Amino acid sequence: MNQIDYAVREAENAATIEHPGLVGRIRELSVSQVFEPLLPSGFEIGTGKICDRNGDQSNEADIIIYNRSILAPIMYSERDGVFPIEACFYSIEVKSKATALEIQDAIRKGNSIINLYYAGADADKPNNLSLVVPTFFAFGSDLSDSGISELQRYAKYDPEWRERPILKAICVVGKGYWYHSKKDSDWFFCPPTQTHDEVIGLVSGIVNTLASARSQNRQALLGQYLMSERNVSLVKS
Repeated sequence: MNQIDYAVREAENAATIEHPGLVGRIRELSVSQVFEPLLPSGFEIGTGKICDRNGDQSNEADIIIYNRSILAPIMYSERDGVFPIEACFYSIEVKSKATALEIQDAIRKGNSIINLYYAGADADKPNNLSLVVPTFFAFGSDLSDSGISELQRYAKYDPEWRERPILKAICVVGKGYWYHSKKDSDWFFCPPTQTHDEVIGLVSGIVNTLASARSQNRQALLGQYLMSERNVSLVKS
């Protein structure tokens, strides 16, 4: 895919810019350009925070894939905003390089999403269950060829990594793509190739999931975000 090659080159070029904020923005835009042409109808990409009806918010996410036909976000620019959790499907952390600190940061941000309440959630829902899939993407890694994989490193920081992981997908250019199957309670691996099959695997997995998610009925009412709980009484004639 030409978009993937372009995104990788842009990330490499951005590494020479001495401005961390700008570098991060270039990375996010590069990844967004890979996904946007392939998203099913109705899905869009934003950046910002995810919120719930109780007023709680997640940490800031690099890329949020959402559907405004479910609930409209509050936008502060063309792309930046606050997005109701019922309308969100993926949250993607985009990094120049996968490191232990970046993995831990992504776990922390994923936790802030998982802890949000959403309509239809059971009070006794299992840990690490959310409408949103926290995902980690990096253009490189500080791991040497010592035989330790990105998944093995991730497992050090998430005690429930095997059955109920916080991050459900990990993709590192040149290292591979790992994704967790809730159905099988296990991880699957797509090895890297010169044509970046690891990135194609991530993109395909997300797009396929979004296509099937369109038929799911998500309970979402705008009024539950606009009004707090209040006492209502019957007016008798």
